[in-house]
Amino acid sequence: MTPAPTLSGSHLGLFMALAPLTLGLIVYVVAYMAKRGEGSIVPPLGQTFACAKCGRRNVREHMVPANFEGAVAWYCDRCAEDTTSRAS
Repeated sequence: MTPAPTLSGSHLGLFMALAPLTLGLIVYVVAYMAKRGEGSIVPPLGQTFACAKCGRRNVREHMVPANFEGAVAWYCDRCAEDTTSRAS
């Protein structure tokens, strides 16, 4: 019968020192593999508004507001010509 192997203090200390590094490296590699195919990060456009007539979405700077008895409707450039003349 062979004697049971004993774990010395130096071996236990080495295991405790290398285990967190090994687990951290594994987590890093898994995260890298999961994220590598996603492409570049694009910043969000911010708040967008939909045209009240055709539904086209755009940022506020490219939309034309029209006031209808206190309610504001937003129109795109294409729909703004005929709608704003009617609202005045």
